[in-house]
Amino acid sequence: MAGNVALAADVPAGVTLAEKQTLVRNNGSEVQSLDPHKIEGVPESNISRDLFEGLLVSDLDGHPAPGVAESWDNKDAKVWTFHLRKDAKWSDGTPVTAQDFVYSWQRSVDPNTACSVCQLSAIWAYRRY
Repeated sequence: MAGNVALAADVPAGVTLAEKQTLVRNNGSEVQSLDPHKIEGVPESNISRDLFEGLLVSDLDGHPAPGVAESWDNKDAKVWTFHLRKDAKWSDGTPVTAQDFVYSWQRSVDPNTACSVCQLSAIWAYRRY
């Protein structure tokens, strides 16, 4: 669950921005779905990375960096604990909670979701636990 590196625009003092702020993205084709568990193609992945932030993101060198989780620890090589940012909110202002991530992980492996790219088998040694 990684996303894009967030880059903020620094506006120099004395600069006036245009009244209408529009971002135009050449995505190649129309998306088939914006449901994070139904995304299969590059166009959907591009938009998804712009819309959603995971527990971790990738830094400019491709290494894991804080996303919604400001820190994390793993004391026994079995259980990871992610500490969420207190200011993390959904677009409607509702706080992001750990339960939101639990729901997402559970939904991703639910056969009723039919997520074709959500496979626990890609996680090394998941069966041992």
